[in-house]
Amino acid sequence: MLNNNKSAALLLHFFLVINSAVILVPDKFKGIPVIGLLASTILFYIINKSDKKLSSQLFIVSISFFSVLLVSILYSQNISYALRKLETGLSLIAYPVVFTLLYNCKEKIGTKFITSLKWVFIISLIFFLASTFLYYFFTEPFYTFRSTIIHYHTLVDLRILGYEIHSIYLSMHIGVGVLFLIDIISKTKKIKLVYALFLLAFLFVFMAVLNKRGPIIALGVVGLVFFVKSKVTTKPTLYVLTLVTVFVVTLIFIPKFNNINRFKELVDFEGLKTNPNSSTAIRLSIYKCSIEQGLKSPFIGYGWGDVKGVLNECYKAENQNLLLKNYNTHNQFLSIFLSTGIVGLLIFLFYFYYIFKFSNKNRNQLLFFLLLYFGLNMLSENILEREDGVIFFSFFINLLLFNSESETKELAEK
Repeated sequence: MLNNNKSAALLLHFFLVINSAVILVPDKFKGIPVIGLLASTILFYIINKSDKKLSSQLFIVSISFFSVLLVSILYSQNISYALRKLETGLSLIAYPVVFTLLYNCKEKIGTKFITSLKWVFIISLIFFLASTFLYYFFTEPFYTFRSTIIHYHTLVDLRILGYEIHSIYLSMHIGVGVLFLIDIISKTKKIKLVYALFLLAFLFVFMAVLNKRGPIIALGVVGLVFFVKSKVTTKPTLYVLTLVTVFVVTLIFIPKFNNINRFKELVDFEGLKTNPNSSTAIRLSIYKCSIEQGLKSPFIGYGWGDVKGVLNECYKAENQNLLLKNYNTHNQFLSIFLSTGIVGLLIFLFYFYYIFKFSNKNRNQLLFFLLLYFGLNMLSENILEREDGVIFFSFFINLLLFNSESETKELAEK
């Protein structure tokens, strides 16, 4: 029995580590770590289950909006497309099941192991960034170091077969890595601060290289909320301000594609009229269509499988160019509104409210800021509808959600 318990624990820890390092898993196989974790969790639960009742409240909240999306498939006309979206979003129910079962085991996932999973994510991310950049630099025949910087955001989308990741989602990964590093620094004295600050600077530089507005703005807002919400002493403030200065200087002076300042476009109101195909103008047209179509079926929406078709109908009248790239809503909240109406949107907003409240109650600052960061990025991206986004969102949110109470108890006992 003891050997079975040890083997089950090793298998579980292995798949937890692989899920933390999922950025290194080839695109075609990203579902395997999720399935493996689910299977190893069931085995671990059979051996280590406790006598107390399952945490039904956390589980129900964590799958609430996904359940509504499932129901909406019943009144979708395009069932095949809905099922493809279901396949992408299965981690939204797999991870809540995993961490509900683990929550009710005699042996818990400890704070130290959760910290190790954060380190696995950070190191995997840094390895991915460094290795892909060097790969492009050495394999592109006419690329200098400068041109590799300029084209890196495009290269990660297309260049390495089997490891394509949209540059916006890679930027989101970097933002999560920054939050993890800051959390690690704030909780331990063992780590040598200079190494952690170097890693933070490294991540900031790559975020500047990718130069994606949504993740950068979201990280900035999270930083402002952090300073307002937390009691920050002079020394940490100095470190953070130094890093922010490094980031801003890098963002300003780093070479850019066609010397385009993507942030300037946000306040270029004249450009919206003269260039209807600019990034900002296209997004405004998408949001207009999303709202207009949503208001035509406001209560239960159109169903998870029919959003694409409904949007295309509006794109034909609004801007024919929108049909060429088959744009989604570029806003997760609007996508849920179109899929499930105001009913689903309210449940989704309650999901955020519950976790924010829960994280404050259990003093889990990381969970609070991580959800805030994802929520802000959802204003411009459909994170839950891309494998690059939904897996690491669902894994880390549920990992921290279901372990907040045990972490609070461990801190209280110290």
